[in-house]
Amino acid sequence: MKILEGYYVEVDGDIYAVKGVLHPPGKIIAIPIYVEMLDSRYHRIRSLREAFRYLEKNKPQYIEKLDFTGQRTPTIPLDDVQEIYNPLEFNQADTDAGRDALILKEMIENSVNIKVGVSGSILLGLDDPSSDIDLVVYGLDSGRRFIEALRELRAMNITKPVNTLDWLIETRIDSETSPEEWLKLESRKLLTGVFKNRLYTSKIVPLLDEYWENLSQIVREIGRAEIICRVVDSRFSNTTPNLYNVKVLNLVEGDDRARYVSQVMSMRSRFAEIASTGDTVEVEGRLEEVEYRDKKIYRIFIGNNERDKLKPVMKY
Repeated sequence: MKILEGYYVEVDGDIYAVKGVLHPPGKIIAIPIYVEMLDSRYHRIRSLREAFRYLEKNKPQYIEKLDFTGQRTPTIPLDDVQEIYNPLEFNQADTDAGRDALILKEMIENSVNIKVGVSGSILLGLDDPSSDIDLVVYGLDSGRRFIEALRELRAMNITKPVNTLDWLIETRIDSETSPEEWLKLESRKLLTGVFKNRLYTSKIVPLLDEYWENLSQIVREIGRAEIICRVVDSRFSNTTPNLYNVKVLNLVEGDDRARYVSQVMSMRSRFAEIASTGDTVEVEGRLEEVEYRDKKIYRIFIGNNERDKLKPVMKY
């Protein structure tokens, strides 16, 4: 399997998180997440803006405008990668967080016969006693069974919904949506929860042949837009990247072409499992025109701007 979301790579002592499924030939899209300091300790980067500032100062050659993303994108040449961290290879632990992750991972694997990876600080050996568990599953079929296992664990009260603001205050500093609003959304999710008094988050990552984008597409930015829309297809709503097929009900703000938006897409797991088919949602983000070989569509891309949002209308 190719390097996908959930993997990490090391470059010149810094650790980058691989993003998404689709990558340019000979490169991977990845953002710096742990950067090495002069005393050999790591500084944890918490926002996309800080990640870009770091690259602009230290690795400007890693930022390029790609036609298939339509925006400045951090890309790492594979020849520069010194080490690859594969979440599917995590199988032993000597820390409290790591042991909890293994228990949860094996519980799910034995329940529904899938392979579950452990990502994040635990995979990197940088966890501490309060670290979260980050799980990742690859492929849509495994993802469906993963959700089934999580639903069963929740019904058995082995896992519980998120009920604290602490981690949201820390991790959503790049969002204008309040931690209280995020908590309403996150507490509804199976992909996020609490296991043995420890927060867990998880991602379902589609494989390349299941993914909806391709390298030949051309994405053009139009501007920002805000719409009210109905979700008409949520088959990729639980994945990272995630996609909601929608029908616009009302244009709140932005270019008139936003009335023809048919997709809402994000590269970020925070926007997964927000809405289902039939739900009405409020969306604000970057309005894009996506040109394929045989068609052209309009979509809203969310996750790169503090104002971006996706939330159900009058439903929590």
